[in-house]
Amino acid sequence: MREESDFYPYRYLASEGFLPGYNFPRLPVRVYVPREDGEFISRPRFLAITEFGPDNLIYHEGAKYQVRRFWTPPGGLGARRSTAKLCNVCGYFNSGTDDRCGNCQTVLDGSTSLFVNLLEMPNAKTIRRERITCDEEERVRRGYHTTIHFRFAPGAGGRLRTIEAMVGADPTQPLLRTTFAPAATLFKVNHGWKGGRTEGFLLNLANGEINPDANQSPGETAILRLFVSDTENLLLVRPRPEIQRDPRALASLQFALQRGMEQHFQVEESELASERVGAGDHRAILYWEAAEGGVGVLRRLVEEQNLFAAIASTALERLHFDLVSFEDQKPDCAQACYECLLSYTNQPDHRWLNRHLVRDVLNALRSSLTTRQHAGRDYEEHYRWLRSLTDSRSELERRFVDHLYQTRRNLPDEAQKAVAEVNTIPDFYYSGCHACVFCDGAIHDDPAQQQRDKDVRRQLRESGYRVIVIRYDRDLETQIAQYPDVFGEARR
Repeated sequence: MREESDFYPYRYLASEGFLPGYNFPRLPVRVYVPREDGEFISRPRFLAITEFGPDNLIYHEGAKYQVRRFWTPPGGLGARRSTAKLCNVCGYFNSGTDDRCGNCQTVLDGSTSLFVNLLEMPNAKTIRRERITCDEEERVRRGYHTTIHFRFAPGAGGRLRTIEAMVGADPTQPLLRTTFAPAATLFKVNHGWKGGRTEGFLLNLANGEINPDANQSPGETAILRLFVSDTENLLLVRPRPEIQRDPRALASLQFALQRGMEQHFQVEESELASERVGAGDHRAILYWEAAEGGVGVLRRLVEEQNLFAAIASTALERLHFDLVSFEDQKPDCAQACYECLLSYTNQPDHRWLNRHLVRDVLNALRSSLTTRQHAGRDYEEHYRWLRSLTDSRSELERRFVDHLYQTRRNLPDEAQKAVAEVNTIPDFYYSGCHACVFCDGAIHDDPAQQQRDKDVRRQLRESGYRVIVIRYDRDLETQIAQYPDVFGEARR
């Protein structure tokens, strides 16, 4: 186990559901400062990738220090090297051997992806600098070119661990398409100085020296880009094309929804972060829970029907619009101010932000509902798939699915799913709440069948499943309406 271990056994057990909360604090990146007896300065990884970047200047205790070398483990930095293909279409982080993007399925070539040689960010050493040149000052002012990328966690059956949902009054014509990814990996890549002549940094892998002299062995040196990674809850939000194509509207929607989330969930700005990723039809807003341990709010956005609507209402109020009259309550805020969209952390985007560009889409979201997708199938496709799996002898099953579809409620995730531990097959199954739905026709009035049903359903409850029974001799709408947390509200 290397020196900078992140307690991987615990992180693995938590990501598999054996421990409560996968997002254990990652070890920070440290830099050594030769001050007095020497000291270390620590920063979170996503901050250290730029603050402790090669040749950067650090102002500490009234003195200037420059990052000039990386700490090297026995055997050098070679073990930290890797390759990747960064998808230009959706922003996904693919391994260097992938031929297709794991997210958007785009063929990865020179026009659709960027092949990069990477080095995971190590701890660093500095030297004291008494004077710096004007060229160095200008370079530091410009800063580094960095990008954010993501990679979904693998799930059962070769599928990725994602939950997709449509947000809108009609799930067939959504205002937003969302993808929630638990325990996903977030990457931040430092490509080098903005305006630099080369991408990446020239490093000596044997001793960690930055920009080594030309006399050193070519086999020991390489031009690499730095990266850091962490495990986070992610939410991808893709709005309609008219928003995707307008960079001002997309940036304004990004921070309007973020402000709404912060206020609705009562979380700090530092606990939620966002970035715009992808291009064209895959242009999206990426949100993640930046707080250590996560804050547990992004999952709710794809599981609770009315949550996006509540956040949109909160965002509209934050943007100075009255929810009843829809009038502007602060006309002296021409486009954006520090009471609505602006903040210290989004200063690079201030020139894009305009609250008026997202007023109408936020107002439309106020009447929206969130509808989950299933295995990549949209609402119509999933309805037809479920209906094809119903028991040919059960008219009640078809009536039940038809009624859910006609009232635009939440459709079951599966039909005729076998529950091995109880040796039974419910008619329908909702995976999010572990609800087994049984459609009981007249045959279930037989006393012997009633006893078998009672025993099986008791075992299901003891195993942690929720049991919902739909009877043939009671009004269908009345029965469905008793479980709004499972089936949702009617949207006729």
